[in-house]
Amino acid sequence: MGLFSNAKDNFEKRQQIAEWNYRTREYISEAERIYQEAYDKLQESCIKVSIKVNDYVNYKQKLLNEINSTLKKLDSDNKEFQLTSKVDFLLLEASAITQHEQLNCIDKMLATWVTPSVTDLFHNVSTEEYYMAKQNMYQAKAYKETMKAKREELRNAKYAVQSIPDFISTEKNQIEELMQKFRKTAENLKSSNTEERTKSLCDIAKIIADSLSTQFINNNYEITSQYTDISKRISGINSSLAGAAWLIGG
Repeated sequence: MGLFSNAKDNFEKRQQIAEWNYRTREYISEAERIYQEAYDKLQESCIKVSIKVNDYVNYKQKLLNEINSTLKKLDSDNKEFQLTSKVDFLLLEASAITQHEQLNCIDKMLATWVTPSVTDLFHNVSTEEYYMAKQNMYQAKAYKETMKAKREELRNAKYAVQSIPDFISTEKNQIEELMQKFRKTAENLKSSNTEERTKSLCDIAKIIADSLSTQFINNNYEITSQYTDISKRISGINSSLAGAAWLIGG
């Protein structure tokens, strides 16, 4: 009786071990799928948006070159403007930084995470095969939950990345309006110089330069607070000049 009882017990344990091992593999497989799918979607968004960011940097650099050329010509044509004493031309010519690198280096944020390894699931467990299988299954389940949490972090990063083009579009509209004012003010300055007009040209030049020399995106794929302040200044200068008819009048 005892012999058959032991045999039955061993058989049931072997069945239970097989089930736990199966569920362990399933949890690990699901965890890896959950993480990889979210990672791939973030990477796809980063690739698309990095192109837009790079294009925007190039756009502003061209504007800065135009501004620099205009100010130097005004200064050369009429020394009383003294624009060279008000604007750091060296800064304007060398202000651009590689804003798009933040999006290309997708592993920057992920490198700060301690991601459980599959091999980590099998340590400090009972030497008994039965209890080891059970423990492995529980740890694999916890591993899956951890990956689900990481998926949410990846999703949040993706949403942050996907919001960048809207930010760029809004700011670009502000910059285009600002450049219209810059060009008209520069033209009118030739015939009617005023201290206010000169100052407005220098303010516009500096804010565009500052926008290129300020970090745009942080390691969480969000617009930096420093750049947000720059963007607010762009909008503020635009608004203040919109009501100053004497700046752009003949």
